Amino acid sequence: MKRTSFILLVAFCALSQTLHAQTADRRVFNHMAIGLSLGTDGIGFDVAMPATEFFDLRVGASFLPKLKFSGDYDIDSESASITADEVTIEGKINKMDAKALLDFYPVKNGIFRITAGAYIGGSKVLSAYNTSEFLAREDWGNTGVKIGDYRVMSDEQGNVKADIKVNAIKPYLGIGIGRAVPRNKRIGVMADLGVQFWGKPSVWANAKDDFGDIHYTKLEKQDFSKDQNNSADANKAIDIMEKICVYPVLSIRICGRIF
Repeated sequence: MKRTSFILLVAFCALSQTLHAQTADRRVFNHMAIGLSLGTDGIGFDVAMPATEFFDLRVGASFLPKLKFSGDYDIDSESASITADEVTIEGKINKMDAKALLDFYPVKNGIFRITAGAYIGGSKVLSAYNTSEFLAREDWGNTGVKIGDYRVMSDEQGNVKADIKVNAIKPYLGIGIGRAVPRNKRIGVMADLGVQFWGKPSVWANAKDDFGDIHYTKLEKQDFSKDQNNSADANKAIDIMEKICVYPVLSIRICGRIF
């Protein structure tokens, strides 16, 4: 019994060494690199490991700084609810995602690659809201304004806000140059060019339901007459954003192999 156990132990050790050698030769999760990137998807960081001789796996996150922009926009309306000729509108970009990417190298030891994966994060990418009063107090929470082709109801403080939302899961496809895990040196540089498929953007804001209650919901386009509340300048950002179904990604990544 002891002899049989000893033989099995020796066989197990030999098998383990063989599998370890084969794994090392095939570069299967035997190295790791940490990367820092900068591009249109924001500031990113990730951890990369080789999956096979032809594939590298990257997992990380990216985010855009909280960018804000504002301006004064004319209000073209004679409605009694409107108490100002112009309103200050502030916009804020929100973009933060986790990412999982698989790099495929058609040529062994080559630097050209095809990358596929997904960005996963918040669905809200742009918010627009007023920072100055423009509605009569008696109409706060009762009156809406036209933004693009949408009617946005004001809240109890007389403010309006509209959000642009996309899919929370955004598939990614692109090409690039460089190794995610450097092979012959510790430091490497790589470039990515691709697109996130984030779906058709939708507009979310306060709206009044059939019972007269106000809820935050996805808005449907409406056919407005020309004399209704309108701001041609304030509409531009929403009109442009709702037509963009893909988001271009161009980034540069610097990485270092840690083992």
